[in-house]
Parts: sequence; C-alpha cells; structure tokens
Amino acid sequence: MPAKPNTERPKLLLLVYLFFRTFFRFFNSIEVRGLEKIPRTGPLLLASNHLSNADPPALLSHVALVRLPNVIAKKELFSIWPLSFLLPSWGAIPVDRALAIFPEGTRAKGRKLKPKAGVALMAHKSGAPVLTVRIFNSDNFSKLGKITIVFGGLRRFEEPADGDLKAAYTEFSESVMSDIFSITEEQ
Repeated sequence: MPAKPNTERPKLLLLVYLFFRTFFRFFNSIEVRGLEKIPRTGPLLLASNHLSNADPPALLSHVALVRLPNVIAKKELFSIWPLSFLLPSWGAIPVDRALAIFPEGTRAKGRKLKPKAGVALMAHKSGAPVLTVRIFNSDNFSKLGKITIVFGGLRRFEEPADGDLKAAYTEFSESVMSDIFSITEEQ
C-alpha cells in the first residue's frame, strides 16, 4: 500500500527532493512558474508532457514544495534495488505505464504523440481535477540546458450526455494534451 499524501513519508524523501531541486537549479538553471496553481489539499492529477527521464524528478521535487505527491511508476522499477524499497515508502504505485502524469505514456523524444486515455479514466473514476503542466527543454538536461516548468489550468472530466465513455475519454485526453501544449514558456 502506498504512503498516504502528506503523511507517512520518510525524511529521506524530503532530502531526495531537496537534492533534485538543488541539482536542477545548479546544473540546468531550472525555472518553475505557477506553483501557486497547485491546490494544497484535495484530490489532484497532474498531466504533463514527457520529454526525458529528467521530467519526473524535476517536476515532482518542485510539486513537493506545495504538497507531497503520490506517483504512478512503471512496475519494472519496483524490482530494482534500492528502488524496490524506496518507491513504496515514497508513495509510488506500480503500473505497466505511467498514464496519469504523462498522458503520452512514454517520452515523446521530439515527436507529438497521441495521448492515452488513462488520464481521462483516472479523472473520471477519481473525480479529481487535472492540473496541466508543460516542461520545456528537459530533453537537453544532460547538455546542461535550462529547464522550464510551467503550470497551466485545471480541467475536470464531465460525464458525456450520450453515455459514450470511450469517446469522452479520447476527447478529454486530447483536450488535456492540447491544454498542455498551449502553455507557453513565457506564461
């Protein structure tokens, strides 16, 4: 069972988040805008584009300044020591794909990918609003390029009047991705 939000988290996790914030600030001059848009309480799903392996630690270490996130991580990570010990205590939930935080389901690597329906399904089943986030230039983090993270707006899943959930999930996921890509670096 994953740790509960904002409770039961080891102090080591807070140090890990501090390490990542310091690392990205020092090596990538990271800039984060819109943290005030993160609701401090209540259910919430974050949906972001996904450019590189740097995205999860860059994003989550800054979200943790407002509230401690639970994450969905690919199940293979839970079989690697020390992650097999650390991830559950940090609130991670093992799944085949990380659909909630990165609707594309994988790293885009410069391509525009069609979103998976997982973010819509989770928004519908949980009733949680979706906060959009766009990450810029993390695909160049190893070249010490500047990374920018910008938080956008909230969106809620609405039950379709015609009852066609499959179409509604597709439409909602596409609108979330559209919202993400409408966020500009200057916002």
